[in-house]
Amino acid sequence: MESPIPSSNEAPVANDMIRLNFSRNSVFNTVISSEDNEIIYQVSTPNTKSIGNKMTSIWRMDKELQQRVFVAEVAWKFLTGKAQVKMGWEACDWMLVKKWLANSKGISSVKTFTTKQGVKYRWKLRKLQFHMTVDEAGSEGRSPSLAIFHAPLVKGFGPAYLEVSAGVLRDLDCIMVALIIMEKFRRDD
Repeated sequence: MESPIPSSNEAPVANDMIRLNFSRNSVFNTVISSEDNEIIYQVSTPNTKSIGNKMTSIWRMDKELQQRVFVAEVAWKFLTGKAQVKMGWEACDWMLVKKWLANSKGISSVKTFTTKQGVKYRWKLRKLQFHMTVDEAGSEGRSPSLAIFHAPLVKGFGPAYLEVSAGVLRDLDCIMVALIIMEKFRRDD
């Protein structure tokens, strides 16, 4: 995969991005789909008005099987440090979000996670957008952005969308779970 040479101010971006549109500007209840509807995720959270604990379910539509496939559940807790995630590829055991989506450098907006294939990615906030890169030691700012999340800063300015490289589609379930958690925490701050 080629990446363009960045200007001095911008990180490189993969050149094979696919756009995934959010039907609503919500991390709790939305449908996320590609423009050709080949990729479809459903995010559902009953009782969003509850102040305490909430449960978000994330499903992917499998076109071949013609059915929804469980991706993950996130148990949001009143204390964000107690939030838990259960993913379909991790034998469905609950784990603390902060253990799976870890701060890579102490107190930082940079979060790292590892996919079921063992690939380590890093989400970082740049210019009010989340950028995801491969987490390689010593490559700060050099790895191309493999995903960029665009969220409107002001309510009513259209729904969010995610640009994701075709090269990381095999890890998309994991990427979507990490993004939904990151964006929920960002909105809470």
